[in-house]
Amino acid sequence: MSRFLTSLKFSTGLLLTTILATIPTRLFAEIGNRPSSNFQAQTSVVAQLSAKSTPVPNSKNSPQVKTNPVPVSGTSAATPNQPVTGTSTAPAAKPSVAATGQPPIEKVVSLVIKLKEKRVYVYQGDKLLKRYPVAIGKKGWETPTGEWQVMEKIRNPAWTSFKTGEVFPPGVKNPLGSRWIGFWTDGQDVIGFHGTANVKSIGTAASHGCVRMRDRDVKALFPLVKVGTTVKVVDE
Repeated sequence: MSRFLTSLKFSTGLLLTTILATIPTRLFAEIGNRPSSNFQAQTSVVAQLSAKSTPVPNSKNSPQVKTNPVPVSGTSAATPNQPVTGTSTAPAAKPSVAATGQPPIEKVVSLVIKLKEKRVYVYQGDKLLKRYPVAIGKKGWETPTGEWQVMEKIRNPAWTSFKTGEVFPPGVKNPLGSRWIGFWTDGQDVIGFHGTANVKSIGTAASHGCVRMRDRDVKALFPLVKVGTTVKVVDE
């Protein structure tokens, strides 16, 4: 009898132990699942509230990007505080020609000196305006061929003799006459158009490289050219 009671007590104790051991596990599982379930429920509620509070984009409340007319440079400019999204579809404006201060090609004056003819031709574009007889450089002092540019214009120039260093002030005795149009230099010597009192030399090779002209002719040429005017010297 005592053995039976002992066995019964042991069985009863084992059963109670098993029951007590099982209860915390289930409770923990239940308690552990509740936060997850509550979190999902809260997330769902937040999502629903967010969906209700977030306005659906439409033409009234969605941000609109407004672009100004496309400038000449072809770049799109947004209005202040507006983001630029993508490329503007506004038609590009026709570029305007910027003023360069340069005359049209057909208005540009150029000079052509033909050494064999001993003449200077004045062109405006392709149109011949004037031609003047000239004296050119003599043997050993030939007028250099090539394409140059007018680099200086002087009214009533003074002249310094390269032989003696004597300075001749402007006047009738000045070998350069009343006008000087320089178009070539090697850094020391200078060559250009100028007037001369020795009109008999016109039409010959008589100078030290310069292009002599009658004084009235160089006066007429002077206002037609400017610094930068092309001077082409050809052996024709």
